[in-house]
Amino acid sequence: MSDERAKRWIEESQKDTVRQSAGRQHLQAARQAEERGDIAGAEREYTLAAEAFVRSAQEYRAGKSYKKAALFMCEAGDVYSDMADATKAVESYKAAADDLMAASQEHLMWSEDAETGKGTALAMAACMIYIMIGKEADAFYMARTFNAQNASKIRLPAVVRLSQIPQMLENAIQTVNLDSFASAENAAVTELKAALASAGSQEFTKYVDRGLDMVRELLRGKLKVPKITSHLILPVDLTFSEEFPIRIVIKNEGEGEALNMRIEWSLDEGLEFVSGEHSKTVPILPPGESLDLAVVVKSKEDMVGTKEYAVIVRGTYLDKLKTEYSLQAGPAAVLLKDFKETEKLLHDADVTDGRFGLLKSSIQDSEFEVEPLVRIVDGLASAISTSRSDVEAGELEAAKARIKVVNEMIDAIDAVIGDDDLVQRVMRERQEKAKDFALERLSLAFDEAIKAVEDQEKRLEAEAEAGLRDWSSEAEKKRALKESIENIKDTINRLRSEAAMAGQPTGQLEKIGIELETVLRNSLLDEGVKPSSPEKVELAQVMCRSIMAKLTQLLEAEREALR
Repeated sequence: MSDERAKRWIEESQKDTVRQSAGRQHLQAARQAEERGDIAGAEREYTLAAEAFVRSAQEYRAGKSYKKAALFMCEAGDVYSDMADATKAVESYKAAADDLMAASQEHLMWSEDAETGKGTALAMAACMIYIMIGKEADAFYMARTFNAQNASKIRLPAVVRLSQIPQMLENAIQTVNLDSFASAENAAVTELKAALASAGSQEFTKYVDRGLDMVRELLRGKLKVPKITSHLILPVDLTFSEEFPIRIVIKNEGEGEALNMRIEWSLDEGLEFVSGEHSKTVPILPPGESLDLAVVVKSKEDMVGTKEYAVIVRGTYLDKLKTEYSLQAGPAAVLLKDFKETEKLLHDADVTDGRFGLLKSSIQDSEFEVEPLVRIVDGLASAISTSRSDVEAGELEAAKARIKVVNEMIDAIDAVIGDDDLVQRVMRERQEKAKDFALERLSLAFDEAIKAVEDQEKRLEAEAEAGLRDWSSEAEKKRALKESIENIKDTINRLRSEAAMAGQPTGQLEKIGIELETVLRNSLLDEGVKPSSPEKVELAQVMCRSIMAKLTQLLEAEREALR
């Protein structure tokens, strides 16, 4: 190697070191900022790291070092991906794939089988990166174009298989052909990765895996996948001395088959298996099918008191893409005791039943309202009956709670009935309420009576006004009649004077005048003094006022009696 060439090589190596260290330094600073809790600072350093990788790639690309440019663009894409900047991540990965495709041509230009293999590996890695970023159509088109342009150079079977990986993946996606995917996956994992290592490009193998993961997701979206649910069924009311079964029901509620399912029981220390398989492998569980597994266990030793043990069932299964899923049922608690809870609860229910008869007798003899309390007792008896059903159904906690509440209610009713002070207070309150009710009704009755008298008095006042109007009318008639008689009398006197002057007889006229004078003195024409009210009406009003006074007096007397 000449001195000049060695010098250039050293300079390029130094530049490589500087280019790589810039991005690495920013990544290191970002991680340190994260450790300090400086999120904003970390974001800033990550951005600077990605930008440094992009600048390094641009420099290598300008120098036609496409493989190194691709590597730096992939690193930039990784940083942007971690920052959740999908747009820049996709742009970076796409540029990396394009750089790899350009790098592949550097090997293919020599038309040597070994170099062709390296170039093909880089080109297929570029296609896998395109698939990884969701541009599978571009990846498959790129692969077909590459194969068409280099068909004469791709001669070795191993290289041919490499070049066919995208085609197999495309066929797997379009036809949902798992066999084709398995073949492509095998070729990518065993042959493409090895070829990349031979080309000194093993850094790109992780993007091959990511591309396969993307194809797997695409297939999973089209495939019917399994969905496993599990449920542990544990007995209740267990003792330390007995053996008892534990069951698990596993159901495939998905649309695809669950393959190679492995199930394993896990018991707390203190429990041991008596019978049944501790672990089991099920080759296939079709959609809609269920699997019912059971083991029999018991306590390792007979103990006093109570103790709780945990039971867990764990397992795994695969879908047709060999994706592994996990399942777990539990942990569920098994409670062991040194006595049978069901027997104790049924005994407590029987004892409580015996209290109802005594309670009803006490209610009948008490001063309280009987019917409401008896209804409450009947409801409590119904609750005890329900508690027995709970025991039969294994709902021991519910039964225990019902029995406890019923007994507390019985105690409370007993305490109320036996409280003499409370009884006296209730009786006093009842009497007070009765008095208040009687006083209220009495007041209403008196109010109605007084209102009736007042209404009658108002009617009498109206009648008095009408009577006074009648008196005035009669008086007016009497005055008019008297005036008429006076006028007739005056006329007779004038005629008598004229007759006397004329020498005519006046005896008859004098007689008429005397009769008219007699009429004028008649008491029937006497108006009299106008009264304040008619006599009968006034008498009725006096009676009404007397009645109102008497009613008021009676009401006050009754009120005093009720106080």
